[in-house]
Formats: sequence, C-alpha cells, structure tokens
Amino acid sequence: MTITGLTNRTRKLVVAAERLMIHPCTLATTTASPPPVLTTRVLFPRSPSLNLRHSTTLNFTTMNTAATHLDTIFNQKKILRSKVRKDLKSMDPSLRSQEDDHSQVSKKLYVPRVEDKNSHMRMLNISRMNDLIANSMDILEPAPVDAEGNERKDVMFADEPVDLFLLPGLAFDKTGRRLGRGGGYYDTFLTKYQELAKDRNWKRPLFVALSYSLQLLDDNVIPVTPNDVLVDALVTSSGVIPISSAAREMDS
Repeated sequence: MTITGLTNRTRKLVVAAERLMIHPCTLATTTASPPPVLTTRVLFPRSPSLNLRHSTTLNFTTMNTAATHLDTIFNQKKILRSKVRKDLKSMDPSLRSQEDDHSQVSKKLYVPRVEDKNSHMRMLNISRMNDLIANSMDILEPAPVDAEGNERKDVMFADEPVDLFLLPGLAFDKTGRRLGRGGGYYDTFLTKYQELAKDRNWKRPLFVALSYSLQLLDDNVIPVTPNDVLVDALVTSSGVIPISSAAREMDS
C-alpha cells in the first residue's frame, strides 16, 4: 500500500478513523520500546592529583540541572494540556462539524490497544466497527481476538510496511511538535516502529496529525524532550500542512 496524493488520501484517512469512532487511529501498525533512560556516567582518570570529591560534585550538579530542566518541560506540558482540554470542551459544535470531513476510504487499518500503564501499546488489524470494544475508559479499542477466536494481526509482525500513521494529540505546531496526553504511548510506539522499519530496510512511514484549528499553536510554544517524536504533516480544516521534506515531496 502506497500513498500517492497526501492531501486527498490523508483527508479520507481522517474520516475512516472518525467513522469508526476511533480517537487514536493508525494505518498499518507498530509497537514501541520504553523510552531511553537518562543516565550519567562518571569517569575518573588515573591521576594522583585528581580531586575525586570535586569531580563528583560537578557530576551531581550536571545531573540535577538536567533533571530540573526536564521537570520544567513536564510542568509546561501539564499546563498546556489543561488549557487545550478546556478549549476543546468549549468548542462550538457547529465549528467542529465544519472542520470534520465526511468522505470514506477503504484501507488496511491497525488500531491502537493499550496493554498496561507502562506505555505499552499494540496496533491490531480491524475491518469493521464491531471489531472494537470499550475499554475501562470507554475508549473503543480492538478486541484481542476476532469473532472466530483468532488472534488479530499485530502490525509489528506484518509482512509489509506502514505507509502512514494518523496520530491523535491535544495540540500541535507547524514545526512538527505534538503535545500528547502525557502517557508516552505513541512516542514509545513510534520509536520502536522506526527501529523495526530500519532493520527491515523499509521506507520510513509518514507521521500525520489530525488537528482542529484551535489545537494549532504558535511555533515552539510546545516544549519537547529528546523522546518526543515529531510529526511530518498536519491535517486541518484548511488542508494539509506539510512539515518534513518527505511530506513536502508527497504534497507536491
């Protein structure tokens, strides 16, 4: 499956997700490994004149500075999430309707299923609405097995690559930054899929975010960490906004 017209097909893919009432939707899937752990290595040269106490103090200062910086970023994200959630709840229903698309498309779909609270998420293949069941948070997800009792196909074991991931989020900007809901599921999953695609010499899929106009923030307002995955393009009511060079090439 390949994508030849980013603008038209992406709009149709958005609708496919909405028709299935899927909040976080993805095409042709992925899994993810836990984000890398921030570690600091202390090396002590073999020198009799080395002041170990001074070196250790400098190292701990560096660690504390890094931790403080990350805490600041996480706090900024928390404040931003609260604001965007409030704006979405108060969004005019007529505006929401205007920005939704109602076309249809037939594609091979893999939909996310949250497995635990440790950012572990799978993408399972579905073909119809009845394949989805409500989880503990009333979010529709694929049942682990189909109506015949067969395990659903996991995208990480698919024989063909994913062309496009449709990503949810609370807010985005035109540099590709994405503000998720704080669980780290998508960043973890997409990082793992990129590793899989690289190992199999597959073309990297496009990461496309779906955004209402009020979710589109000024550039660089959204704070990022080294583990955050950037998006290649945004789909809004005004059209597709290509961000990465790969997205611009497909949109041309």
